Amino acid sequence: MLKQLNNVKVRAGIAVVIVIGGLLTAVMLSNDSGSDRWRAQCSSPPPDPAGKQAGSVAEARKAMLSTGNDPRLGIEIVDLEACAVETRWKADQPQPAASVVKLLIALDLIDRSGVPSGSEATAVHAMLAASDDRVASRLWQQNGGLDIIRRQAGKLGLTHTAPPADPGQWGSTRMSPTDIVTIYRYITASLSEEGRELLTAAMESAPRNAADGFDQHFGIPRAFPDAAWAVKQGWGSSEARRVLNTTGLVRTASRTYAVAVMASWSDTIDWPTATTALTAAVSALKGSLKAGKV
Repeated sequence: MLKQLNNVKVRAGIAVVIVIGGLLTAVMLSNDSGSDRWRAQCSSPPPDPAGKQAGSVAEARKAMLSTGNDPRLGIEIVDLEACAVETRWKADQPQPAASVVKLLIALDLIDRSGVPSGSEATAVHAMLAASDDRVASRLWQQNGGLDIIRRQAGKLGLTHTAPPADPGQWGSTRMSPTDIVTIYRYITASLSEEGRELLTAAMESAPRNAADGFDQHFGIPRAFPDAAWAVKQGWGSSEARRVLNTTGLVRTASRTYAVAVMASWSDTIDWPTATTALTAAVSALKGSLKAGKV
């Protein structure tokens, strides 16, 4: 009888250990789920890729050229784990940034006033997630307009970024794919954890329809359906051209990437044709990455 009781005690003890272990594991997993998930260490500019991924760039260009309407394309993809350029094409050539410039507006606000809270944090979230132009225009006017671009370009070392000719047209700010990736490297490696969480949480939750009704799930969201992403898309008209930019962070099973693919066409192209072509171009680039297997 005593032996049986001892066996029961042993089994009960094991069960308690298992339960406690399970609870501890659950707590650890819960804590990890709220961790600084987009933190990376790629703070220095990565070296040139030495002609890598020429085949994938050719496929991306083919997708763009198939549309006609004088397409222009710029690409930079950086592996943030290795801090190495994975793919680059005309990455130093500036194009209209459209709503991608809202990243600089948000970063400038953090520099001037600290990480916002309350209603201002909600407004910044809407500006980045739903690409709310009203918030961007308010912060643009409130914080100096063109000076926002000058301050951030100087601080971050953006060598191909220039303010718009018309001070009221923030979307006509010109940036290059390299400069946009530099912004993502700053967000992931140098921005405070609180600031990074504010920005990336908004970009992770970008709804399919933006505040103006535009379907912003083109490019990265459609090309990487099985990966985690945090995006800031851009679309609009500038310099008599249709502008379509897909930019952001992409995490697969093994790697994290900063991606900037900028495109424009003559304004005779329709939006469905443009978004389909850009998504096909990003899909072609995906196939050559380590991220191709997600």
